Amino acid sequence: MPPTAPPMADVPSEPRAINGLRIRRFHGVVTAGRPRPQPRMALAGRRRHSVDRYGSSTGAAMTDDVLQGYADAAPGLIPRFEAISPALLYRPVNDLLPTIPSRIADIGAGTGRDAAWLAGQGHRVLAVEPVDELRLAGMVLHEAVPIQWLDDRLPDLVQMQGSFDLLLLSAVWQHLDDRERQCAMRRLRQLTAPAGLVIISLRHGPGAPGRRIHVAAPEDAVRMAEAEGFVTVRQKQADSMQPGNRAAGVSWTWLAFGLG
Repeated sequence: MPPTAPPMADVPSEPRAINGLRIRRFHGVVTAGRPRPQPRMALAGRRRHSVDRYGSSTGAAMTDDVLQGYADAAPGLIPRFEAISPALLYRPVNDLLPTIPSRIADIGAGTGRDAAWLAGQGHRVLAVEPVDELRLAGMVLHEAVPIQWLDDRLPDLVQMQGSFDLLLLSAVWQHLDDRERQCAMRRLRQLTAPAGLVIISLRHGPGAPGRRIHVAAPEDAVRMAEAEGFVTVRQKQADSMQPGNRAAGVSWTWLAFGLG
């Protein structure tokens, strides 16, 4: 049986407006629009990671400069993210997505576009997003959909609990260096249910200013996954769905890893 969801958080701040949306901020896990109390002790240790002067994580967390880059660009990114059709985006792996209600984690969920799409199909979805400007906007945009939200980040994912039938990492792997990717893959293995699946998209080509990326070779990801006991069940190339990225030479590789 899927694990019960972690408790909700009750640490609000003053209302904010993001991209024209009036919202109230909550840390930790939140069901959009419906916060519930959580012991404050559960939040202890958040953001204990640090970044060295070369931008590498010294505490195994996605570097702060990348997250700040997304925060700064959020007003323009939010409508661009929401304009993409999840049904078209996931065509390379669509046949692998669960057809019965399942426990799904969307890691690097952004505005919750994909999480909302999956929740609308009857799945229990945890949207994991460390950038306040994206997560809080998503809580408003998709308030009518039963999504759980979590402020956590790769590669440690220290706040995540339980196991999942499907873990999605769309357009985030390129922001991790090799050391962080090894740590992330190990953590993904811990979070994957016995018959679960992990789907990762790898970006190829130039990155956006302010959001540093690292080369993401499919063979390296496959090697790391198989070292953790995963089996590769899909490797497929795809063009970028965004015209500007296609013109810049951006493409993607979709990988799926299972546990049998």
